[in-house]
Amino acid sequence: MQRQVQGAVIAVSGLLLTGIQIVHATSRTRTTVGLLIDAAPFVLMALAISFTGYWMLRGDDGEHTTVVGAWVVGGAVGFAAIAALLLTSMNVALDTFPVFESAPAIAIDLITVGALAGVLVGVYDARSRTRLTELERQRDRIEGFANRAADVNNYGRALNQSATMEEVSALCIEAVATLADISDTAFVEHRGDLATVVDSTIVGVPDETVAQLSARGEDADLATVVSHTDRLPDTLDESVESVLTIRVTQTEHSAITIVALTRGTETITEETQALLEMLVSHAGTALNNIYTPGSQTASADDDHVDIEVESGTDEDRN
Repeated sequence: MQRQVQGAVIAVSGLLLTGIQIVHATSRTRTTVGLLIDAAPFVLMALAISFTGYWMLRGDDGEHTTVVGAWVVGGAVGFAAIAALLLTSMNVALDTFPVFESAPAIAIDLITVGALAGVLVGVYDARSRTRLTELERQRDRIEGFANRAADVNNYGRALNQSATMEEVSALCIEAVATLADISDTAFVEHRGDLATVVDSTIVGVPDETVAQLSARGEDADLATVVSHTDRLPDTLDESVESVLTIRVTQTEHSAITIVALTRGTETITEETQALLEMLVSHAGTALNNIYTPGSQTASADDDHVDIEVESGTDEDRN
């Protein structure tokens, strides 16, 4: 809002200076050459000030445009002081100099020049500050990504030291919460038409629904984050905006999929997606090491409940 107000003030000020310059020029000279020399340059300057105000009003560089107004005021005041000094010096040097008659025109001319100078410097200053801020944000994003990538590597070492699928599952769910700030995550194993929710932090959603959601990612590439936003089951809370599925690994007898629910408070950026895919790549390698040739499931001896999953996805059946 402050940017729009300042832009409007500068635009109106430019129009006022344009009108004053035209009035002064027509009152002092009536020749075409005189108007071109006396009025045209200052009218163009005033119009440039007005255009800059319009640019500020309609632009989106709003974070630092307040400095433009400060530079405009400073330039106008500074050149007004120069006008006062020139008029005073001329009055002292020339006894016949019409100081009072010339003062308004000279003051307006220099104020116009000062305002335009302030506009130019202010715009440059504002754009420089905006660029610097963007560079700082980009630096922070890179540093944040590097720190989180280091976390992924730490999780990768821990995953490769895991001896059971349950250990891999627990580490993956913890890592998803750390890297993507997603607290509703499940680790699901599929064996044909049967699914097992190995581990889950999703509260209030039946395991059958979680198993069906994991089937939505069965055709996706390995270690690829897929977002599903359409035709979500009614058993999900209304705050759930999307379902993320990530296929971890695929063996002869089973497939592993991570399911995560996003509720609008989590932002899945390209960086976050890349980190999750790096994590899942580590998890897939760890699970491939855990699976032994001929074994049908890594959790055959546990107490998990098998859930029958219909072929196809929820979207196909709805």
